[in-house]
Amino acid sequence: MTKSLSGARHALAFAVLLICSALGSTSRALPADSSSPPDVTRLSPRLLRLAEAGTQQAVPVVVMTAAPAGDSEVTEAQSIGAMVGRRFGKLSGYVATVPAGALRRLAHARGVIGIAYDGEVRGSNDLNYGTVGADRAARETFNGVPGLDGSGVTVAVVDSGVAPHPDLAGRLLAAVDFASHEKGFVDPYGHGTHVAGIIAGDGTASGDSGSFRKFNGIAPGARIVSVRVLDELGGGKVSDVLAGIDWVLAHKDAYAIRIMNLSLGHPVEEPCAGDPLCRAVEAAWSAGILVVAAAGNAGAEGYGTIHSPGNDPAILTVGASNNYLSATRFDDILTSYTSRGPTPLDHVVKPDLVAPGNRTISLRVVGSTLDEAYPSLRVKEGAFRQDPTAAGDDSLYFQMSGSSMAAGVVSGMAALMMQADPSLSPDTLKARLMKSAEKRLVYDAFSEGAGFADLLSALQESAIATLPALSPRAECADSGMVLQDTGSLWGSADDWSLSSIFGVDPLRGTGGVWADAALWSDVVSGAAPSGVSGHSIVWGGGMKSSGSASGTSFVGSTSIVWGGGHNSSGSTTGTSTVGADSIVWGGGLKSSGAAPGSSTVGADSIVWGGGLKPAMDTSISGDNIPQRP
Repeated sequence: MTKSLSGARHALAFAVLLICSALGSTSRALPADSSSPPDVTRLSPRLLRLAEAGTQQAVPVVVMTAAPAGDSEVTEAQSIGAMVGRRFGKLSGYVATVPAGALRRLAHARGVIGIAYDGEVRGSNDLNYGTVGADRAARETFNGVPGLDGSGVTVAVVDSGVAPHPDLAGRLLAAVDFASHEKGFVDPYGHGTHVAGIIAGDGTASGDSGSFRKFNGIAPGARIVSVRVLDELGGGKVSDVLAGIDWVLAHKDAYAIRIMNLSLGHPVEEPCAGDPLCRAVEAAWSAGILVVAAAGNAGAEGYGTIHSPGNDPAILTVGASNNYLSATRFDDILTSYTSRGPTPLDHVVKPDLVAPGNRTISLRVVGSTLDEAYPSLRVKEGAFRQDPTAAGDDSLYFQMSGSSMAAGVVSGMAALMMQADPSLSPDTLKARLMKSAEKRLVYDAFSEGAGFADLLSALQESAIATLPALSPRAECADSGMVLQDTGSLWGSADDWSLSSIFGVDPLRGTGGVWADAALWSDVVSGAAPSGVSGHSIVWGGGMKSSGSASGTSFVGSTSIVWGGGHNSSGSTTGTSTVGADSIVWGGGLKSSGAAPGSSTVGADSIVWGGGLKPAMDTSISGDNIPQRP
């Protein structure tokens, strides 16, 4: 059953009597009325603008159909002028290139329910082992299962691929590639392997007798399936990701895939109901696969910066925290860059929770794009091994930051929970992780979600979600701003009350959210500015620009340096000033419009180093707590 937000809106009296009444309930973005012409309801806003132009420009699209497209549907599309490419099996639809002037006719074709632009997506531990409680889970018994390590659970990593590494030896089950024609376990970019190590690395390369630190993943016994959808520069098309998810659905039983990690995404351009990525992750969720997605790294621009598919209310969306080199959570804070809710257009409360993702040490792919571009992020042997003769040598570990890394942490946590109780549904897993998360009074629900991930508390939860654990929606009501009631949404007011999920005051300090009318409009500012192609929409691109929504004012493709959450002098030129929480955003190493003087890196690899290292950033520091062997 496909999940949506179409149910009754149950609102609790957590009202914010601010500017909501001025905005009015009519400011909420809702799907187009069913009485509208099909070309309006079935074409995304970007495609509708192209269709109105009526040119012969070739437009790459994803066509969503009510059922798997057959030969007759393809023939009809071809007669309209479409060049049909890949057809999906488990997902209903196909990929095509169609003249802009023919988009309206294609929207009317038999079986078509929606058409979206086939844009680009990018990727949004002694590995935080102690912070989330994985060290204790490995020592103690939960639900009668001693020593949890994720054994028996398979995680599909939909990313830039997973390369062989000693820390994953014997647990790489299968590899499929939709980004190129390469075979086997490869990761030319270096992002997917890093994420896989956070999930399931066992520390082999740092755990010999001469080591004093061991870089463990959260679930070092879990198995990995590599689904490559991003190329060697960290980019990929929406249709590549759809093909990857389609493959996971077709092979989930063969490899016992229970979790799918998506540390990638793109800015939101249409309501979730019309977004093919959202439809795909909901199909996976309905098939019994827990989908974990990164929230994105555009939080420096403020609220309303969650990326797709993390905007989907059904799945589990993760933001990034910083644990400041401590194995306890009391000193943890949010990173300045982690994306914040509510989601554009649908106004869903996201992220669902946050987890350590800052300056994370995980697996290095020697010679990969990231490895060659940022040699200063290679972890030295001296960081974990007592060997003076090799202390300055590069090890097989690498340091990166971002919500991508945080998503990997939560995927690993979920693997441990599934090992303890294989009967858990994705909805119950999500609900338990959210309820057990540690709430902070200094953050609101659009920043921390339900709180900071706490594995030990999650393992001790026993309640069952009897209804889909949809993330609640924020709405304007006559009485003020309200959130949907999770108790009603999830099936039990006693087990899943709004206060138990988000704390007693989830809307604390959010007056600025309601004051921002742009968040509550039906238009995503900057979603498709003039002069910016779909290939420019990448991680780091916000949903709003400070100026007009055209040309160079669009914050997205060009590299921008944020220091401590602030735009460097309001300019994209020069990047020598780096604060304590500084990150280097980039539109990928292939960005032709990179800002002068900036260091760029694709995906959501936030760069600590490369000549811009803060004083506390040493080769072994980061959001990682060493686990002694």
